[in-house]
Amino acid sequence: MKNVILLIPTQTYRAQDFIRGAQALGVNLIVASQKQQAMQRLMKQRTLVVNMDNPERGAAQIIEAAKQTSIDAIVSVDDKGLQTAALACQQLGLAHISLETARLVQDKISMRQKLRSVEINQPLMTTYLPGDNLSEKVSEIGGFPVVSKPATLSGSIGVIRADSHRELTEAVKATLQIQINHGCNPDSPIIIEQYLPGAEYAVDAIVSGDSLKVLAFFEKPTPLVGPYFAESIYVTPPKLENNKQQAALEVINRARRGLEIKTGPIHAEIRINDLGKISLIEIAGRSIGGRCSRAIPFKGDLNLEQLILAEALEIELPEYSLENQASGVFMIPVPKAGILKSITGLEEAKKVPWIIDIDISATLGADLLPIPYDCQYLGFIFAKAPSAKVAQTALEQAHKLIELEIS
Repeated sequence: MKNVILLIPTQTYRAQDFIRGAQALGVNLIVASQKQQAMQRLMKQRTLVVNMDNPERGAAQIIEAAKQTSIDAIVSVDDKGLQTAALACQQLGLAHISLETARLVQDKISMRQKLRSVEINQPLMTTYLPGDNLSEKVSEIGGFPVVSKPATLSGSIGVIRADSHRELTEAVKATLQIQINHGCNPDSPIIIEQYLPGAEYAVDAIVSGDSLKVLAFFEKPTPLVGPYFAESIYVTPPKLENNKQQAALEVINRARRGLEIKTGPIHAEIRINDLGKISLIEIAGRSIGGRCSRAIPFKGDLNLEQLILAEALEIELPEYSLENQASGVFMIPVPKAGILKSITGLEEAKKVPWIIDIDISATLGADLLPIPYDCQYLGFIFAKAPSAKVAQTALEQAHKLIELEIS
């Protein structure tokens, strides 16, 4: 039986879906996180403690484990373990994106510079450090509105729009502090980039045999205009003409080739303005976050995690097809900071037509922070419907019925 190490945060939404994918493929999953897990004694060799903050140290821990158990693939669930996985795979001779590519997709400054060299449309950007002249920085990218964001964090953490010098001064101060709070070097620069208007979309795909296999093209129907950028609804298929979808996919494919992502999952975000101009906002060498992979409408029991594991093992991807209906997910954002005291209305929300599941991930008593201070979501609402509009309406209705007490 093949063995796969799964690098996964101790607090995660995704473990169960990867376990299901591993069972479908008949492979053994070794779950590696940064802290000892509660079930470690029972699971024996199926768990591993790995330092993902230090890729060299984390890779060394994996190499040591490989002396006891043969390892056939290493998969990182999110950005945090990507460099560790790349370095360990490099040393073990396993398939993975390169360490250089892993570093590129995790550093927005380097990534933007690389994508500029292959002529990808993207926001103009500049870097900022305390003491720099903000007015000069804004002039470099054409004026307001702009967005302040960390260079190495994801999930909308620290991303703040500013429409004036006063707002930008406050946004930069907040972004710098948020970056420090999340363990970044206090001397690390942040990004100031153009705010690009337009409809936003997300694309999830698998790169296999250096070919892009698109799994879902999601529309984000709720406008993301700031000042903060907490995502909520993803629906598919999008209200976007096929020729524009194909043009967007060509941009994403050129971008991933420019970054030399030759294998594994990608998650890309684009904006398309009123003139039809396509701009790449982000591209990551990982799959969609949270439990949102369940919104990809696969037929049968297949899931995204099974495809990711198959590609990592260099075995033929299972055949898949998508259901002929719309699908969507509502990521329930944290509305304010505080302690979660109660969640009510779930049974009523589940009865909304076209809602197929509500998965609450937050626990009572949890200390919550909203975006842009953290990237927590309280849970996920799922819908399948005859059209994306019907799915969106159902998701919105269900969300309105859920009441939270946070204090």
